[in-house]
Amino acid sequence: MAAPNQRKIDRFDPGNRPAVNLSWPLRGIGLAALGVDGEPVVEPFPVCGDDEILVRVDAVGICSTDVKIMRLGGEYPPLRGRDLAADPLRLGHEVALTVLEVGARWQGRYHPGQRLGLQPDVFLGGVRSGFGAVLPGAFTQFLTLGPTILDGDHGSYVFPAADGLSYADIALLEPWACVESSYRPRRRLYPRRGGVLWIVGQPGDRRDYHCSLPCVSGTVILSGAPPSLMAWASRGSALIVAGGPFAPSEIDDVILIDPTPAQVEEALTQLAPQGTINLVDAKRLDHPLPVDVARVHYEFIGIMGAPGPDVAAAYGPIRNRSDLRPGGVLWVVGAGGAMGRMHIGRALRMADGPRAVIATNRGEERLADLRRSFTGMAAAHGRTFHALSPVADGERLAATIDELTGGRGVDDIVVVAPNLDAMIHAVDFLAADGLISIFAGLPLGNLLPLPLGNVYRHAMQITGTSASFVADQLAVMEKSAAGELSPAQAVTAICGMRALAEAMRAVADHRYAGRVLIYPQLVELPLLGFSELERALPQVHAQLIDGAWSAAAERVIFESFRKFTAEDTASRRD
Repeated sequence: MAAPNQRKIDRFDPGNRPAVNLSWPLRGIGLAALGVDGEPVVEPFPVCGDDEILVRVDAVGICSTDVKIMRLGGEYPPLRGRDLAADPLRLGHEVALTVLEVGARWQGRYHPGQRLGLQPDVFLGGVRSGFGAVLPGAFTQFLTLGPTILDGDHGSYVFPAADGLSYADIALLEPWACVESSYRPRRRLYPRRGGVLWIVGQPGDRRDYHCSLPCVSGTVILSGAPPSLMAWASRGSALIVAGGPFAPSEIDDVILIDPTPAQVEEALTQLAPQGTINLVDAKRLDHPLPVDVARVHYEFIGIMGAPGPDVAAAYGPIRNRSDLRPGGVLWVVGAGGAMGRMHIGRALRMADGPRAVIATNRGEERLADLRRSFTGMAAAHGRTFHALSPVADGERLAATIDELTGGRGVDDIVVVAPNLDAMIHAVDFLAADGLISIFAGLPLGNLLPLPLGNVYRHAMQITGTSASFVADQLAVMEKSAAGELSPAQAVTAICGMRALAEAMRAVADHRYAGRVLIYPQLVELPLLGFSELERALPQVHAQLIDGAWSAAAERVIFESFRKFTAEDTASRRD
């Protein structure tokens, strides 16, 4: 069945370009601030500058982060008070692109027709500026990319896409890369070279503390530090001063020796992004202390510790793991959405992964879908899988955890739900030497009580991640090209450009278990979940593989809407 209002457009010709470009800017808070009156904005077609490339947006996924930014506006931590009415933001960071024009600076490096993926976690001059979160994103049909993307701190943030991958596969490399990246250390594990180190001791403490690592800090600030550590600092080239307290975000690294709870709370507020706090001999930390989960998630604050007397024992990868414990028990909190499903699938496929995976979600429909999707996979890999509601099955959840762990608590907790209460509930079941990964972001000021005494006693780990690196996407792409992964299988609904606002509402309402994918060039394609797809476009639905989106389904829907030439669809088929 052909879609209404379909029209054929020719292969892009710079001399015969479209007159306009449809786009969805965000000018405030909430769905009403997206576009104008529920419709995309008609903009002039972008002009490619000498230091830019012009690209077509072939597919873009809607992430929960897009919804989060829409709901928070200028309160979203990376935006830090930006007035979106005066300076609108265009969302969209999970993208598949095709190069249309190449400016003079990039001739020979990019070429028309080249397919690209994009890493949205962009750094320029050490400043993080996410594509689609600070920089203009891909909720549009066409856009230009300039030096910020093409020549940032880590080189280019776009990369050639492997042959054979669908647009959906390319767009969804990014969320899969975020999952992979969350199991690698994003927090620093050693003091910053040339940074500011603050050492805080206690009056009358005569224990002979020492540091087996050389002092690499540019400045060492001493507040009642033991004489042995004062001597250690003096052997380096650091400027040594006395002082404290300090303004927030001034300190790169803190070593707290036998700290009081108040000293820990103060130090946490003063850490710079990617700062570390080292809790040494922290025997007075007998009760949970509040930690700002937004700083752990977005700023990669590192919290580590050791009994002493060697304060360096807290640093490094041996005492600070980031991946799942082999043979352990994993709990994925808020597992019913696309990202939760990715975490579960990764854990069950790991050669040396957890022996049991617990997935919790509030809705029974999502839980039933999780059981259908993963019970068989778990059995095939010699694991067990449990899907439970933290509310309706609360007692059974506690009993299951107790039975699986012998009462010691779960080894790993990955929190995918952006819900502070869910995080607080989960921490009660974390083993003393467990790891909690804050995968979901919350606004600054959301304080999660954590048993920080377990950090120094048992090497309990607190990690958080946001986004990924180009290398993470390339690793996922390699697995996808080899047939080990199929990113497009996360898609559970599709639509065209005009239905984007409805799609954002659907994601906000958790209407679909997986990703909603936008095909911007299929302007009039309505929002279709796969049950709706079966009725509306049965010839497309017939191309699903075991109910999952596929390259064949994508090819047929482009052919059905006839928005590309036969030559284009043939090149994607090849």
